[in-house]
Amino acid sequence: MEILLINPPSKASNPIMPLGLAYLAVSLENAGIPVEVIDAWAEGYSFERLERELARKNPDIVGITMMSPFYGAAMRTVDAARANTKAKIVVGGAHPSAVPAECLRDNSGIDFAVIGEGERTLVELAKAIFEGRKDTSAIKGLAFRQGGKIITTLRSDAVEDLDILSPPARHLFPTKKYRTHPPYGKENPYMTLITSRGCPFQCTYCSKSVFGSKYRFMSPAKVLWEIKHIKKNYGVKELHFYDDDFTMDMNRAEEICDLLKAQNVDISWSCTTRVDLVNRRLLEKMKASGCWLISYGIESADEGVLKKIKKGYTTEDVKRAFSLTKNVGIRTAGFFMVGLPGETRRSLKKTIEFSLDLDPDFVSWGITALYPGSPLYDSLNLRYHPEIKKGHASGSPYGDGYALIYEDTLSRRELEEYVKEANRLFYLRPLYLLRFVFKIRSFREFLHYLKGGFKTLFWMLRGR
Repeated sequence: MEILLINPPSKASNPIMPLGLAYLAVSLENAGIPVEVIDAWAEGYSFERLERELARKNPDIVGITMMSPFYGAAMRTVDAARANTKAKIVVGGAHPSAVPAECLRDNSGIDFAVIGEGERTLVELAKAIFEGRKDTSAIKGLAFRQGGKIITTLRSDAVEDLDILSPPARHLFPTKKYRTHPPYGKENPYMTLITSRGCPFQCTYCSKSVFGSKYRFMSPAKVLWEIKHIKKNYGVKELHFYDDDFTMDMNRAEEICDLLKAQNVDISWSCTTRVDLVNRRLLEKMKASGCWLISYGIESADEGVLKKIKKGYTTEDVKRAFSLTKNVGIRTAGFFMVGLPGETRRSLKKTIEFSLDLDPDFVSWGITALYPGSPLYDSLNLRYHPEIKKGHASGSPYGDGYALIYEDTLSRRELEEYVKEANRLFYLRPLYLLRFVFKIRSFREFLHYLKGGFKTLFWMLRGR
């Protein structure tokens, strides 16, 4: 009896290891349940190739990760599994965690949807299936059909102590095929890790359907152990912390930095956090321990828009954080969004000008997408469907997939043009380009950014 976990095919470049699947895989291994993985994105599989692999492997259970922008691809993967195996089909991830019943209604090939953190739920479900038990109603965190109705059980208990988790089963994945996009990945091999779960902030566009709002974290000692583990086993030279807010607990972040420095762990790393969760002492320790880049969410320069989306900080907080970060010698990336509630052409122009004045090392612009489970999505009483393709929501040349876009006073086409114009105005400044070249420290880094630069340039100029 065997489980096959699948990351669906994607046309996007620069595949990233699906850490959620990797945590599920190690949980199954620890329970003595045979598990294999197909990362169809990283392997470059077509759906035809995936169908052949499914028929050849013929697993007893197929688990498929399902993210909202890739909902259509995940549903095609469900169809492929149903047509080529006799397996029980389980979906999990952000989308089914937000709208489990909807997923089951959309595709009769799905047997179960896992809701929330799936490590315990999937192990219990697999044991029930292998033992031939028909009644799964006692398993928390599940949606399934019973007597013509869709049953949803109580949400599974979140993992409170992340130190008890084994490191994700990276050994089951094609680690040499993962390549992130600029600005990350200037060193290679590159890898990602997550050291905390849950975010207590209330940004209205964000879905927390898997990890929820309660912040939980690994101890600094466990973080250090995992970093050493992946350095030893995979020769990693650069890490990116995929935590929502790496410095949520600033004392913990300082201790992680102190341990890296004290034990002479030679690693280049980056992270994402909020502008109100840093101070000079922390930033200096981050720099000393190998941090070279921090990505900050900014979203808008309009105070009214920031209040509407409940960011909880002001543009003055943004200026302060960027000034401090630059002063200690850490590079910065600014995340901006267009089309937020209350957005106008005037506020968009103000945000574009703010990005130029702030002058981070990198910017990333995105169009506001409506993700199931987010307060913004829920407030509009929408129904997500794989056939709805109202436009690319990433605002990036590296993206793939589709999402519902929040269209209020501005149309999708207008928002797309604002994103491209914002990138053109930022990246095509002669002085910016000159400064950027002087910051490059290796030939590999030069090639990495040159390739990314050309890709971004072609994307910005497309359709002009």
